[in-house]
Formats: sequence, structure tokens, C-alpha cells
Amino acid sequence: MSTTDRRAHLRYRDPKTTAQLLLVKDGEAEKAITGLIANESHIGLACVYVGSPIEVTSEIIWQETQHIQTRCKVLRCEKLYANVFLLALQIVG
Repeated sequence: MSTTDRRAHLRYRDPKTTAQLLLVKDGEAEKAITGLIANESHIGLACVYVGSPIEVTSEIIWQETQHIQTRCKVLRCEKLYANVFLLALQIVG
């Protein structure tokens, strides 16, 4: 198995889209979005996704592995192109 193949299996990927899964919390409801993780650290992460803007301070659940979900807070939602956004997320627990 190559290094690239091993790295692709380090994080959970949605079985339907094979993309990393993020859940936007809206009260009790959750809306799934797929994002490309651009940077990751012990305090937060940055990801790029296609969709509509997400309000700052919104809660996002990052599906890290099949059994681990990490709560994050949106610190910044920056428009890169039409319907393409960069999210700065802070891990909150």
C-alpha cells in the first residue's frame, strides 16, 4: 500500500460521496456538507466547501472517524469564488 493510499484512510469518508463529512447544526437539525480539509491542527481546521455561506459562530460537527465526531465553531467563512467558501473552524470539544 502506498503512502497516498494509507493517508486516504486516516479519516472517515462518507460512503456515498467518499468525501469528508461535516454536519452543520441548526438547532436540533443537522445538515450534511462535504468539505475538503485544507489544514488541521490540535486547535482547529480549515476546509473548503461548495454551497451557501455559513454564519460565524455556527456549530459544525466534524466526522473524524466512523465513531468519533468533533464539535467545532465557525470562526470565519470567507468567499473564495461563487458558492465556494473557506471555513476556519475552532475545535470546541
